[in-house]
Amino acid sequence: MHFGHRHCKACPVCRTFSLFHLIMVYLLLHCDEYLASQRLAALKSALGDAEMADLNTTVLEGERTTAADLLAQASMMPFLTVRRLLLVNGYLDHLDKRMGASKSPESAAYAEAVHLLEALPQAPDTSDLVFIDESVDKRRHLWKGFTLPQTDKHPPRKVNGLEALIKAQQVTLEALSTPDPKELASWLQRHAKTRKIAIDGRAIQMLADFVGPNLRQLENEVEKLSLYAGNRAITADDVKLMVSDASEALIWNLTDALSQRNMRDAIHSLYELWRGDANPFYLLTMITRQYRIMIKVKEAMRHGGSEFDVAGRIGEKPYSAKKAMAQANKYSFQELDTIMDRLLTADYAMKTGADPVTEIDILMAELTRK
Repeated sequence: MHFGHRHCKACPVCRTFSLFHLIMVYLLLHCDEYLASQRLAALKSALGDAEMADLNTTVLEGERTTAADLLAQASMMPFLTVRRLLLVNGYLDHLDKRMGASKSPESAAYAEAVHLLEALPQAPDTSDLVFIDESVDKRRHLWKGFTLPQTDKHPPRKVNGLEALIKAQQVTLEALSTPDPKELASWLQRHAKTRKIAIDGRAIQMLADFVGPNLRQLENEVEKLSLYAGNRAITADDVKLMVSDASEALIWNLTDALSQRNMRDAIHSLYELWRGDANPFYLLTMITRQYRIMIKVKEAMRHGGSEFDVAGRIGEKPYSAKKAMAQANKYSFQELDTIMDRLLTADYAMKTGADPVTEIDILMAELTRK
């Protein structure tokens, strides 16, 4: 077995790994937390036996790490495996900020960057070196590169930044961003297919709407639903029954009926919630929350945009934003303020002796009054 050199044609081990490990330096930049964790798990799994993988995995925290430290770690020989895995959290973010605060390319931060950037193309091929970062600025020198000024001993020297190293395939940039909300259902369908989990289209869309672009929660919900469904396909009814976020849809049905002053539909929606053993205090809390969202949405709609734009501005899921946008148009700001006052009065009454169910019924009648 060979250590500490580039791939040689004579060695069978090196010939094998040259097919799968042409690039050993990875940059996970602005990645979705779930997708990044899955990628790191795959890299660790590739080391082989789980116990040996643990022994050959090192994690470094960026603010307490130097280029010399991480390169020394990357140069260490594996123990009873062919490769090591070195994970470096936030180092490039920290270095980028230091360089941004520096006034001269002759500063210690720039010297650190030179050491790192010029060493990465020669990183030992016995390690996978993974940088995990969030805020590297692509307008600054760590990304774009820079030129060291002339000195008495050296002429000006160009130092390639991360962008050039990526283009030269000396660093691999991993694109692991959270799917666009519009593409979430497609992502979920592909994910379920990969896991060999059968799920119908309506159930996929409901999960995408109710849970939103939280991939880890979506993974957990799909796993839970697959265990519940057993050998059959997951259905929309399963989602309504098993996913807690789905209960929010029933509340939106209720507030939709209230916004239309439709007493009949409001009573029907309320009956569905009672049938699901909804607590009166929970109902009042959720109804109040929906009206608060309508107020936020109505304000955000002044700036235009789709439900995805509005959802981003107010920090809500696109499903909630879309429902609130349709309902908020039916109210003025003054009407919404009056409703919030009425909900506060109902809350006080329920907590000071009024029958909670009766109070909810009275509230329904008042809010649907035309």
